[in-house]
Amino acid sequence: MLFFVARTFYLLHSVRKTRQMKDPRKTSSRLSPSTSLANVTAKPLKTLIVLGSGGHTTEMLDLIKNLNQDRYGPIVLVVANTDTTSLQRVQAYPYPLPIQNKDNLIDSRRNTKNTSNEHQVYRIPRSREVGQSYLSSTFTTFYSFLFALWLVGFQVQPDLVLVNGPGTCLPIAISAFFYRIVGWKPDTKIVFVESFCRVTSLSLTGKLLYPIADLFAVCWEQLQEKHPLTYLVTAFIPKTKSGKEYC
Repeated sequence: MLFFVARTFYLLHSVRKTRQMKDPRKTSSRLSPSTSLANVTAKPLKTLIVLGSGGHTTEMLDLIKNLNQDRYGPIVLVVANTDTTSLQRVQAYPYPLPIQNKDNLIDSRRNTKNTSNEHQVYRIPRSREVGQSYLSSTFTTFYSFLFALWLVGFQVQPDLVLVNGPGTCLPIAISAFFYRIVGWKPDTKIVFVESFCRVTSLSLTGKLLYPIADLFAVCWEQLQEKHPLTYLVTAFIPKTKSGKEYC
């Protein structure tokens, strides 16, 4: 038990040190002498992306359309089991996405599989539905975390978890960090991109994941000033003021 407590504090300290770097993309200095940078950067990262209903999905699609397909792949999507719109948004998105066969996404509600698209989309139980009582949400949250542990640790085993704030992402990100603690997937990285609409304060999900995200991005300077261990986004979601782009 003491080992896992010590391991947790060590990882939290390592995350903090990484986020204190001026440019979090420059990680070559943290590689061991025996590690080849060329080999690290050449290996594609299996990327798990959580989609949330509404604006979260729109922002995530705008973010991932710029991902290098040779660097980030395969892409695995996770949606809530009661989300009826996110996959439709993916299919209807007018720009190229680094997702194979996006027009043929699995509908796991029918338990069907397509061999060319297997394991591309997973559904996870919601921790709490809108209007659900806090008492009953205790049980659904526990079930959601158990499901996320199985999904992250055994079914997907991602190299990168990319999330932007929907409640569905919370058990996924915490599960990834848990497996780093126990040493099952010690190299899995967590990237959190705060929603564009969060101007002066973090979302609840952002506050909970702030200590464990290897890279925590925000879109507004006001928010970065309050939380200095964040990375100011400059290209994910363009916004203008008086005709000038400032995010």
